[in-house]
Amino acid sequence: MKRRPPRGLWAGFVDWYRGLSRGKRIIFVVFVIWAVQAVPKWTVAIVGDGEAAAAIMRVFVTPR
Repeated sequence: MKRRPPRGLWAGFVDWYRGLSRGKRIIFVVFVIWAVQAVPKWTVAIVGDGEAAAAIMRVFVTPR
């Protein structure tokens, strides 16, 4: 039985990820974990200075 490639939105990404070597996969996963942790910190730094970005953020998050 012939294996069929996955279909859908993630098919290209899955093929690309499977094509990476083990070392590159590890580096990619570490980068993703770093990005998930860094983006919220950058957001706080950008909106915490009291300028326009903070005003925009108040539309979505009400200050207590």
